[in-house]
Amino acid sequence: MKRFEFSLDRLLKVKRQLERLAELEQQKAEAASQEAHAVVYNLKEQLTRVANSLNGNIGQAVSPHQWVNAYQLSDRLGQAIAIAEKEAEKADLRLAEARQQRVQVAAEVEGLDTLHHQQKEKWQREYAAANQEQLDDIGLRRWMAARDKRQTEAA
Repeated sequence: MKRFEFSLDRLLKVKRQLERLAELEQQKAEAASQEAHAVVYNLKEQLTRVANSLNGNIGQAVSPHQWVNAYQLSDRLGQAIAIAEKEAEKADLRLAEARQQRVQVAAEVEGLDTLHHQQKEKWQREYAAANQEQLDDIGLRRWMAARDKRQTEAA
């Protein structure tokens, strides 16, 4: 009997490579998402520091120059936060897409693996049955030869 050969073996190898690429893409997307959220966090921290510095001056005279600088910095930080939050949302969407792609490819690989396993088990059963049939045939021939030999010796 011929050796086991899985007809979809090349496809399985390609899908496994695609699964590894999807894992790498997901890792990149996770890193980008974390980085984008860190930028948002840092910008909000800067804005909090500016607000706290202004709060510390409550009840005290503040020069118009200091007030304008704080206002402009707060405005720029607010705009930067809005942009950074949009970038974080985009990064989160890319991450969700990467996760979905990885899950899909993993499911395809798992399906092909299952099919491979089932076909190999079927082949092993057929191989064992063919071997048993050969052994039965050999045993039957030996038994018949021994019987014929006993009959000729008895006659």
